[in-house]
Amino acid sequence: MTSYPGLHIEYLEADPRLQALCLRYWRVDGATGRFAETVARIYREENLSQSEFTALVRRHSRAWSTVMKCSRCAEPLLFGTRTDFISRREDRPFRCQACAATEQQQVDIAKRLRIVQSFEQAMAEGRPLSALRPRHCLYLLALLKYAGSEDLSHIRPYCQVRHERLTPLREVDRDLINELWRAGVIAVDPASDAAAIELDREQNARVHFNEVRWHPVVQGLGGVALHERLEAHVAQPAFLRRCLDEVRECCEQLALQECLAFLEMALAEYRLGYRAGDKTCAMIKAALQVFSVAQVCNVLYRAARDAAAFYQRGGVSRDHAAKTVVGSFERLMEKTLANEWVVAPFRRNFNLQQSVLSRLIYNRVLGTDDGGFTERNDVLLGRLVAAPSQ
Repeated sequence: MTSYPGLHIEYLEADPRLQALCLRYWRVDGATGRFAETVARIYREENLSQSEFTALVRRHSRAWSTVMKCSRCAEPLLFGTRTDFISRREDRPFRCQACAATEQQQVDIAKRLRIVQSFEQAMAEGRPLSALRPRHCLYLLALLKYAGSEDLSHIRPYCQVRHERLTPLREVDRDLINELWRAGVIAVDPASDAAAIELDREQNARVHFNEVRWHPVVQGLGGVALHERLEAHVAQPAFLRRCLDEVRECCEQLALQECLAFLEMALAEYRLGYRAGDKTCAMIKAALQVFSVAQVCNVLYRAARDAAAFYQRGGVSRDHAAKTVVGSFERLMEKTLANEWVVAPFRRNFNLQQSVLSRLIYNRVLGTDDGGFTERNDVLLGRLVAAPSQ
């Protein structure tokens, strides 16, 4: 064993030659506090490659700090290389790997306990299917179709599903999941990854929405039985008649989201980023009172093309060019209405397929083939509601 200021060297081999070699690597100049020799000089003089020399030192010696010790068990800090020694921070508390693992295990247990408590409370307060809001029935069924496990016992983490869309916009997906959670329709599954859960100073759990598993909370129902009951519930003609206002609201939201998603995609094709605000949403909502989503997408595409042409002429930033899409869309709509032009409907873009929620509402509940894209919602719903009485 050899000691230097701040460093204690332990030899794992009795061979004097190997000990001397390891000593040259770890030797510190007492006057300067720096290593006495460079690594390159040592391995060249010993006719070794750098990797061979480093592996040899690691295999036959260990270097410990004489100053830094674990604040929990007093185990000294082990240096693997010179870099570890040079980059040490003696002013910071140190935890050895074993103690850090023990502390993390204790934190994970505390997280799990908080989630189990919240889960048990949510299950105790669960309501029967008949007491859920119609929109929550639709949202829950869509979420089960989108991310339900194979046995439908739980809902997989959102980050693990990327083959299709829950709603037309990713940010709306989060709002949908959050609404179900706040309403007590779903709860964080206790089997969620502990890394997806954090504890604040008051030991309250905070979850990462994208990474936790979810569990449906419906009194007396779960798994396949819940899925089947939801399917039957929303497919009844009486569901549409009784819940028409909420279904209409969902349809209007989907139509707006479809247009915003298309605008985002159209601008992205020209490498123009844009985040729609209240003004853009208000204009699109007004357009949807007159045209279908497919027709509004036609006008939006032309507005995006005009913004791209404006940028290509030069003298403006991408951000400024993208913001002109709102004014361009407004002018095109005004001309279209004033001249009573016929707006050709766009076909659905392959890169913007119908979302799971849209398929559930328009295809399953309303019995159309993507009807919300090709027809105005008021026309579609008016025809379907009037049909049974004819």
